[in-house]
Amino acid sequence: MANSKNIPISFKIGFSFLLISLFLLTILFILLIPKIEKEQYNNALLQTEKMVLLTKSQIKLLVDYFKEYSIIEKNQSKNEIITQIDKIKTSILLNQKYRKEDLEIDLKKMNKKFNCEINLLENNKSILKLQNNKVNKTFDFEKISKNNWHNIDDSITQCPHPTYHLFKTKIKNQELQLSCNSYFNNGYKNIEENVKKIIQEGFSLSENIHKGKIYLMWINNKIDGNNLNKSLDTIENVNNENFCVSKISNYRLPKSGELTVGDILEVNDTKNIKHKIDGKNTLTWISKIEEKENSNFVFVLSALENDFKNDINSPIIKVLPISILALVLSILFGYFIFKKWIKDIEKLSNTAKQVCLGKLNFRSNIKGNDDIGILGIAFDSMLDKIEDNIKTLDTRVEDRTIELTNSLKTKELLLKEIHHRVKNNLALTINFIKLQKFKIKDKNIIDALSNIENRVYTMALLHTKLYESKNLDSIDFNTYINQLINDIKSTFEENLEVIILLDIDEIFLDVDQAMYCGLIINECVVNALKYAFIKNKGRVEIIFKKTNIEYILEIKDNGKGLKKNFKFEQLNSLGLNLVKSIANIQLNGNLEIKQNLGTHLIIRFPL
Repeated sequence: MANSKNIPISFKIGFSFLLISLFLLTILFILLIPKIEKEQYNNALLQTEKMVLLTKSQIKLLVDYFKEYSIIEKNQSKNEIITQIDKIKTSILLNQKYRKEDLEIDLKKMNKKFNCEINLLENNKSILKLQNNKVNKTFDFEKISKNNWHNIDDSITQCPHPTYHLFKTKIKNQELQLSCNSYFNNGYKNIEENVKKIIQEGFSLSENIHKGKIYLMWINNKIDGNNLNKSLDTIENVNNENFCVSKISNYRLPKSGELTVGDILEVNDTKNIKHKIDGKNTLTWISKIEEKENSNFVFVLSALENDFKNDINSPIIKVLPISILALVLSILFGYFIFKKWIKDIEKLSNTAKQVCLGKLNFRSNIKGNDDIGILGIAFDSMLDKIEDNIKTLDTRVEDRTIELTNSLKTKELLLKEIHHRVKNNLALTINFIKLQKFKIKDKNIIDALSNIENRVYTMALLHTKLYESKNLDSIDFNTYINQLINDIKSTFEENLEVIILLDIDEIFLDVDQAMYCGLIINECVVNALKYAFIKNKGRVEIIFKKTNIEYILEIKDNGKGLKKNFKFEQLNSLGLNLVKSIANIQLNGNLEIKQNLGTHLIIRFPL
């Protein structure tokens, strides 16, 4: 007792409070264990859901990035291939020393740089074929148009896979055919492996909570109705036609138990579904990342419910001797610890929002060895790699744009000079014909030379309009025909009472189509002015219209018309035979002739 009296009062009070605290804490501990278990269970679910949402944001960000990156890479490779082909054509045209061996060298360089199989044909026979191990299919080039890229994808798999891009063009009298893998460039900067590693590090964060299975997969959203009520592991999946599991997943063979394909496809955003796998209660989080026409890209995390409960009681029992001290320390430091975690999560959330708004230089700057610290470091590392690749890509695009702009200006000047020279040469030819006409007295020969003169003039006028136009690829057909008709009428002064009516839409045609249509109109109008009218009085109508699928050219007059029951093979008219040949062969169309109060020609040809 004496010794107890010597004990300081502060110690007694402290000791008394300690005993009371131990008593109260023991009672509270026993009462609160069920509540603590429930809270820890809910926290585990909440943390898992946050991991699912954050992983979804990461993957969606990457999907959008790779989609844009892939489009730019493909377009850049296509433009570079076309530029090299144009350089070859220019060399053949302007460089007399350019030989067949030089062409073969240039094509081999192209074959080495790009994943393309190259086939050069002459008279429908292959004279040079350069194979590529990335192209293992043969294609029918007869069905595709020239000087255009055509994408071919005949695969039924849901997995990401390369497609093929076809291109053919004429090089002098030879045909060049290219079959290219959609991963065009062997130097394509592959950052996919680094991204996979970063995402899988994010997956590992959930292993501290549960031993779940994580899948990233593409599912056919037009799957056969009989399979909608089946689980993923029970439906047939030949050649991955119904679903495909991404290599990023930590398991390759999905097992969904009572969870059906229809249940997965019904999820629009993120959903937690309770079900059973092999008779065991299971929690599955499903998050839709992207939806396409034929497939849904989803993130699936499945874990047994017991995984969230097994380790809840054991830590409490193990740390029971020091639980009082832990409780006291938690009161002092818990606020600051939780405040830091919440702050870090808010930083990650804010960083994700800023990146989605386009601020790729924004970083969370979260450090540490805990789950959030590892996640923050992984997230910042991923953003660093994405920003570096975008900067590199921007630089390459800018350099390539300048190069293509300079090349285009050079080609436009060259093409304009060609049109100018062709115009001058045709004008010189017309003058030669006129001089020859003055020396000849035979009317038949003079008429023949006049016909030739009109045809040559039709082509010369086309090149004149192209030279005067800012657009060297097409010509204003209305302006071209108006001037052509005025010039034809001026050569037939005795037919001034013949009225020529024009109804032509505002249409721009390419050089070939404009020239062929001009020749047809020239032949028909000249024939009408010469032979169709009695007393040189009448009317000629020229109508040119464009529909969604074809052009329609109509030329009709109210003259005396052709003979009844006429046949082309029995006609001696060079003009009409020329019109038929141009309509059927050059324009790939058809010619129809009606006789009703004159002659009515209708020519239809595709766009």
